[in-house]
Amino acid sequence: MRLARSPIARSERLLTIAMKTSWGTCGCVFALGLRRAEATKVDKLTCRDNYLIVGAEAAKTKTRRVIPLLSGHTKYWQRVQPLPNLRKRMERLKREAGIVTWPRNCMRHTAASHWLNHYQDEAKAALHLGHSPTMLHRHYKALVTRKESDEFFALWS
Repeated sequence: MRLARSPIARSERLLTIAMKTSWGTCGCVFALGLRRAEATKVDKLTCRDNYLIVGAEAAKTKTRRVIPLLSGHTKYWQRVQPLPNLRKRMERLKREAGIVTWPRNCMRHTAASHWLNHYQDEAKAALHLGHSPTMLHRHYKALVTRKESDEFFALWS
């Protein structure tokens, strides 16, 4: 089997496999840019009125944040459940998707780049991701094009 080379095609394959295994956590990490440690604290995450609320106890910065859910994100949130061994699950998912290179926190970094591009406002993106604007500019600014972000967000529609 020849695997797709484009980042969007690889992302789509990853999400398809995640949904087949009813693993919504992957979709939330990838779509919303949650930190892996935040995603494991399901009891500290709530969904209300199309927003995901990351409780202070779950957030790295120990401050609560509210993340808007796009229409396609809800199906992933509905499948989120407490999962032990998240790292091992991510490794298995990567293998099943045929992904060889998987940098640390790549799903969060991908989401952060696209959300910054989507908002076109570092303050909004910083609130969404739990970062400072300085951190966003240092790591995520101008890494993706508008077309790539449109394709990324279309994965969830």
